[in-house]
Amino acid sequence: MANKEENKVESRSEHRKLKNKEDGFSIKRYFSLIISIAGVLIIGATAIFYVYPKIMNEGNFHPKNASTEVETKKVVKKETKSEKTTETKSKEVAKETTKKETKVTEEEKQSTDYVLPDSNSRKLTSADLNKLARNELRLARNEIFARHGLVFKSSDLTIYFSSKSWYKPNPAYGGELNDIEKYNLNLIKSRE
Repeated sequence: MANKEENKVESRSEHRKLKNKEDGFSIKRYFSLIISIAGVLIIGATAIFYVYPKIMNEGNFHPKNASTEVETKKVVKKETKSEKTTETKSKEVAKETTKKETKVTEEEKQSTDYVLPDSNSRKLTSADLNKLARNELRLARNEIFARHGLVFKSSDLTIYFSSKSWYKPNPAYGGELNDIEKYNLNLIKSRE
């Protein structure tokens, strides 16, 4: 009997050892199975709630409203074409208006930017000069040279002509004038 009890004890201790080993193995097995299932659930939930809606929206696919969507696209295309046509017409009108305004502005600027706007292209008359004060006559005379880029020694003339958009200093200019400019220069000098 003692042998039986020893066998039982040994059997019990061995049995416990085996059971503990099996329990540890089964716990590890269950734990890895639970982790795997949790991972699959997380991936599935992500796909269902995050990826799937993005795929559907990017493809603009809505199976319930497929026919309505086709009609909507046609309407949108028509509206887009009419908007583009209107926009193009508006741009053309704006360009034309801008060109006209630019021409007027440039003409106004030239007429106000010069003392005598056409002193280089037509012979001036006494009537043209009667409107000018003595200091304006001096500016008009020097304006003829300034058109060619004469670099002035007088600081007041340098400052005055530097403020004009058309004045470009040219140190190489030697003082050459055309016949009309010579005539106008002499006429202005006679009035000064």
